[in-house]
Amino acid sequence: MKIARYAFYGLGGLILLLAVALALVALFFDPNAHKAELQRLVKDRTGRELTLAGDLKLKVFPWVAVDIGRASLGNAAGFGPEPMIEIEHARLGVRLLPLLHRQLEIGAIRLDAPTIRLAVDAGGRNNWSDLSGQTAAAGAAPPAAAGSASVPQMSVAEVQISHGTLLYTDRAAGSESAVHELTFSTGAVSFGQPFDLALGGTVQLGQSLGVDVQLKGRVMLDPAARHYALAEPHIDLKVRGAGLPAAGLDVAIVLAALDADLKAQTLKLDGMEIRAAGAVLKGTLSGEHIVDAPSVRGPVQLADVSLRELLKQLGVSLPVTRDAAAFARIGFDGTLAASSKSVMFSDLHARLDDSTAAGRAGVSDLDTHALSFDLKLDRINADHYLAPAAAAAPGAKAAASGPTPIPVELIRSLNVHGNLAVGSAVFAGIQYSNLHIGVNAGGGRLRIHPSEAQMYGGQYHGDIGVDVAGAVPRVSFDEHIAGVDFAPLFQDMFQTRHISGRGNGAIKAQATGADTAALLRTLTGTLDFRVDNGAFEGTDLWYEIRRARALLKQQSIPQRTGPERTAFTAVSATGRITNGVVANDDLVAALQYLQVKGRGTADIGAGTLDYHLDVAVMKIPDEGSDGAEMKDMVGLSVPVVVTGTFSAPKVRPDVAGLVKARVQQEIDKRKDELKQQLQNKLQDKLKDLFGH
Repeated sequence: MKIARYAFYGLGGLILLLAVALALVALFFDPNAHKAELQRLVKDRTGRELTLAGDLKLKVFPWVAVDIGRASLGNAAGFGPEPMIEIEHARLGVRLLPLLHRQLEIGAIRLDAPTIRLAVDAGGRNNWSDLSGQTAAAGAAPPAAAGSASVPQMSVAEVQISHGTLLYTDRAAGSESAVHELTFSTGAVSFGQPFDLALGGTVQLGQSLGVDVQLKGRVMLDPAARHYALAEPHIDLKVRGAGLPAAGLDVAIVLAALDADLKAQTLKLDGMEIRAAGAVLKGTLSGEHIVDAPSVRGPVQLADVSLRELLKQLGVSLPVTRDAAAFARIGFDGTLAASSKSVMFSDLHARLDDSTAAGRAGVSDLDTHALSFDLKLDRINADHYLAPAAAAAPGAKAAASGPTPIPVELIRSLNVHGNLAVGSAVFAGIQYSNLHIGVNAGGGRLRIHPSEAQMYGGQYHGDIGVDVAGAVPRVSFDEHIAGVDFAPLFQDMFQTRHISGRGNGAIKAQATGADTAALLRTLTGTLDFRVDNGAFEGTDLWYEIRRARALLKQQSIPQRTGPERTAFTAVSATGRITNGVVANDDLVAALQYLQVKGRGTADIGAGTLDYHLDVAVMKIPDEGSDGAEMKDMVGLSVPVVVTGTFSAPKVRPDVAGLVKARVQQEIDKRKDELKQQLQNKLQDKLKDLFGH
């Protein structure tokens, strides 16, 4: 006990002597008298100029407190004449007695109007690494945190930073950013214990984007364990920039907790909620290898929101669409997996209006901006998102929409690889089911292949390519249909039902040009089709033959006795496409009582027809009261002209050609009669000659 008592007395005496000594220092030591020595010492140690323009004030007991007036620290060589660090005023105090117990108690730390200039030159060298003894290479890693044995138990009464400025220039990357009016304040800070934190300022990224930042929360710092946490942070942002509302875009970020364990290299973001422009994004993320190779993963959800209204608040106006309700809803939920190399969503369920997609999608390579997806979509009507059809004046034909340009720059920027399956789809009025397409784009080349679907009771297979790598876009098609019902197909494609039946078709062609009009003008390739057991709807070919006969014989025009249609057992043709015009000379149609052969052209761009048919009458139909009168038409080939448009073809017999055909028929008939007469006379002469 005596030893302890003597030790206590001795320690008390030592503290008393120390206090007296510090009091004497405070009374007789003037720190301003040693400014030159301090500046020389900094110059020797760092090679930089320390300027102490303001007064230095020193307080000794019970705190060692230093007040510094205006001061600055010069920049590294090669980074310009402006100081790296400037301050208007700073204060730091340390309590003496706890130091005897390896406890560091710091009073209020105050920095007024600090300015820090960080820079990276064109060669990648930075202006701060030399202060810590590191090499000056850009992006040099900070020194490893000291172990628990080297970190004393420390507390800080508070930290206050006001009117701060942080400037960062990276000449190697060609970028500039800054933080202005930086404010930073804390409550009492003690390692391992939570304390209040408030942070604010305006972040300027380049010349076009500025963000006002306000953050509040409770922080826990444990440098010995390399463990850091932020509880219930609230972050309010106001984003200003080109394309955004003039008043700025408000963004609110709330977290239940942020926890970073650098020793275990883990990160937790619990209860994340981001609100902006009426949209709400929620999630809970966890990170791994956050020091060596950071990655985060976890569920995220975007609650359904009107995409049109959302983009409107972001300063983006969507075009007017054919369906006024388009872009009324967007939302998704899924699992996010993000790293420095990729950002991907798995178990994704995305919603756009009345369409829902499931699968995975995201950026598979951030360096090359490569998009990847594998999605199943329940349904989509792409026509709802097209511009409305141009209205026509009363009594006039509908105005044709202008040509659609090929999105050259967009396709050149694409790096996309993926597969899409759609339960039901409508594209350009054509209906598909069980659609499967593969998309591969890169280097200015886009290929949609394989592409297959069920359509109109049959099958579709296609291969479409768009090449914009050169000066002029080039498009290729290799499309096939089999077993398709042509009546509803033509109704959806051309808004007409002029042909019915089931059959096959194929087109293989290529075209060049900057828009759809140019593509149609240069379309070149081949096509073929065959339709079985159908009809030419709206055209009664037998009636037209009857009408032509009546005109030829100057008789009254007969009345139509049946529907305005011409049934056939088969129609087939092959054609050559040259500069958007289809030409063929092997059109064949087989009817019960007619045989049709034809040749002609179809202008795809203009949608017009110019065909000449030879219709051979094989027999007279049983129905009709004029069947007996029509028997003289049997064996006659009636020329028929088809003109007009795809949607409104005009089918008329060529009366002049019919007259020629009848004349030729009479000539042939007379030739046969004369031949028979000559044969009879020859036989009579032979009988007379031989006496028989």
